[in-house]
Amino acid sequence: MRTLFAVILIALLRPVAAQDFIGLTEKRIKEVMTAEKPGLTIDNHVRNNSYRYLKYRSGDDRETWVIFLDGKGRCEGVRITCDNRSYDGRIKELNDLYGQVEDNRWSYKTGGSEINIVLKRESWFFTLTYEPAKQKR
Repeated sequence: MRTLFAVILIALLRPVAAQDFIGLTEKRIKEVMTAEKPGLTIDNHVRNNSYRYLKYRSGDDRETWVIFLDGKGRCEGVRITCDNRSYDGRIKELNDLYGQVEDNRWSYKTGGSEINIVLKRESWFFTLTYEPAKQKR
């Protein structure tokens, strides 16, 4: 019984990750970000008429989240941009949580959907993109 309780507690206390947003409504995403990512604040300074999204930034500008929304206001993907100082920690986190399918690519299944994670490293920063896998025809 203790083991079951510990597993449930760990699952409830784990940090929010981008994949948890896919399919969520804009309202729910805002609630989750406020509760679980208090170091990130919403940034409404820039608007784009081509895409609907929510943008969050850390106070030290080391991390930015762009949460893309579809026409119904549901998350269809997340892009996280991070300062390279957090690169090693993020790689460890990705390897611990997901199956690596090739260099800089991870994949996992949730709710019957497959989610792909792609890492792209630049000279001063890197990006992680979470999106549903394209359906094979």
